[in-house]
Order: sequence, then C-alpha cells, then structure tokens
Amino acid sequence: METKFAFIDEFGAFGFNFDSEGCSTHFIISAIIVDESNLDIVKNGANIIRNKYFPNGELKSSRIGRDHRKRIAILNELKQLPFSIFVLVCDKRKIYEQSGLRYKHSFYKFINNIAYQELRISFSRLVIIADEIGGNDFLQSFANYIREKEVPLNLFGDTLFRFENSRDNDIIQIADVVSGSLAYNFDVQKKANSDGNNYKSILDSKLLMIKEFPVTSANFNVQNNDIDPRYNPQIAEIAYRRAMYFKEAHKHTDDPEAKKQLAVLDYLLFRFVNKSPRRYIPTKELINQLEHLGYERMTQQIFRNRIIAKLRDADVIISSSHGGYKIPSSVDELYDFINHGKTIILPMLSRLKKCQDAIKLGTNGEIDLFERAEYESLSKLIENE
Repeated sequence: METKFAFIDEFGAFGFNFDSEGCSTHFIISAIIVDESNLDIVKNGANIIRNKYFPNGELKSSRIGRDHRKRIAILNELKQLPFSIFVLVCDKRKIYEQSGLRYKHSFYKFINNIAYQELRISFSRLVIIADEIGGNDFLQSFANYIREKEVPLNLFGDTLFRFENSRDNDIIQIADVVSGSLAYNFDVQKKANSDGNNYKSILDSKLLMIKEFPVTSANFNVQNNDIDPRYNPQIAEIAYRRAMYFKEAHKHTDDPEAKKQLAVLDYLLFRFVNKSPRRYIPTKELINQLEHLGYERMTQQIFRNRIIAKLRDADVIISSSHGGYKIPSSVDELYDFINHGKTIILPMLSRLKKCQDAIKLGTNGEIDLFERAEYESLSKLIENE
C-alpha cells in the first residue's frame, strides 16, 4: 500500500481567557494528505501558486489576512492539486473548567490522542511532517506523543514524524492557509470578520473529515469507538440512553436536588462521549464541579447519597471504583461496579449478622432483630452471606 504524507499546521493556541483580545475560541489542526506518488505534483503546484501571490515569502494565512478575494482565489487554485484534508476543530469554550483539560499538558495530550487515533485508523502507512519554526508547543508535544507510540515505518529508516522548515516546504504552507481559512467558519473573532465567506464550503470537495471536539451528548454515536478494545457498543448504548432519558425527563425541573443531579450527569456524559483518557472521575472532582456552578459545597457522603444514589435510583447506570465514577462503556466497568459494591455490602452484612447473633445469644433467643416482616429480605441475605 502506498505511503501517504500528512503535512500538519494549526490555527489558535492554548489559552482559555476568552475575554482577552487575541485568545482564540477554537484550536484547529489541518493535515494535508498527499500520496507519495503525488508529492512532486503538489509541491510544484503549491510553489507556483506561492510565487504568484507571494513571490518574496511564504504562503501564509496571516499574510492573506482579511483580503477575502485573494484568499478565495488562492484556495480555488490550491483545490486543483491532488491532495485531501483532515481537520480537527476544538471548541475550547465547551471544555469544562473542572475537567482537567484546561491545563496545557492535559489539553495537548488529549488533542494529540484524538488527532493521532484518527490519522492512524484511516491510514496504515503514514509519514507526518510539521513546521519546525518557532518551537511550537503543540507540534513539539505531538511529535513526542507519536514517538512514544510508534516505530520506524520500514527498514530503510523512514520515521513517522519529522519537522521541516515551512519556508522550504510549500505543502506545510497549504496546511497553514487551510487552518487559517477554516478559522473564519469556527472562531468567534474570525467569524465576525469573515464578510459572509464560507471557507468550509469552498474546501468541501477536498475535506475527508472535520472532526469536532468536544462531542456533545446530543450527537454522540455509540458506534464510533475503535480505540479501546474493551469498548462494548451495546453496554455503551444502554448506559447512554438511560442517562439521556433522565436528562430529557428533568430538563424543566425546578427541584434544586434534581438540578445538581443533572449537573453531575452532564459532566459524566462529557467525559463519556469524549472518551477521556482517565477512566474514572474522582468524587472530589465532581463535587468541585458543582461548587464551580455555584452550588454549596457538600461532603462526599452527602454527595453519594443525594446525587449518585438518586441517579442510580432513577435507573441511570453509573459505575464506581476506588478511582471514582463514570458512565460505563464496557463489561469490565460493570464488574468494577459490582466488585466495588461487594466490598461495601458484604462487610456490612457480616457486621449486621454479628450484631444479630450477639443480641440473640445474650437474650437467650428472646430478641431476634430480623424477625419483623420488613426485614425478611435482609434476613435472607444474611442467612446466605
């Protein structure tokens, strides 16, 4: 199978102070995908277009600026070349403040994982090339991430990832222009200056995929998970539908407790549909999320009783372990729930039985704590313990 080359560049940067001028609302990664046999055609074609519009420098989105007539002309000429485009668009505004993804290392790791998985699933032989200029934090982190995952493509020593100077690589410059152009479709500040131009539509014939992150629970597809071998779409479907049913049934509630339960469920769903690298969410993190939303801080015991227990009572399936809580998507996670419950239930039954035996013995059988009708089911459990 022919090796494909992905030339990477991005728009935006890490940062979540959206009131600050220059802070992008979106982070966009574009990969220009070229068959090895078409490399020279695309390089030569891009070089001709660059010399036509910017004979004294690089073909860069920032140099085109708000000259939309020139941008459209350049994109229409670039479209004639034999390449395709993969795009990852991250709406940073939709990332929960308490999710752990608003730290640079975590943010890049998560974005790296999504981009890497999509590219590797789609292409079995792929060389990724990115701009080396400026010590770009994201691209450096992406390179390190891939090097941890991969080995050389073949015995001749071709590496999967390498940096090249964009001044000498016209295809990387295409990726820059594509990312900057699509920003006018997504980023709030750029959109305001788009003059009504739809660059997504202009590039439509070249787009293999625009992957948007975060996924919302409303448009989540349980079948779209080829990453975790333990993932079970049937389990995920059952758990997802029950969570969404609770949301729909309580969306107009005025009950303060139900609102808190919805807030926690929204957070669990965010992590579920976006395949968080951490399997379980600590109790403290969920309590912090409620406090961040303006609710009074509660103890872990009250949180378990009033939030998690009530959600489970309403048929929402929530797995738990020593690491916290999550909406399950595998059989293993269901067994985590059972095993975690077992460590709580069986010792408690044992203590109840010891109490019963001590009182029964001490009263010479006159008092049997579980002879009342309301304790019949509990008595059976203790007898079988």
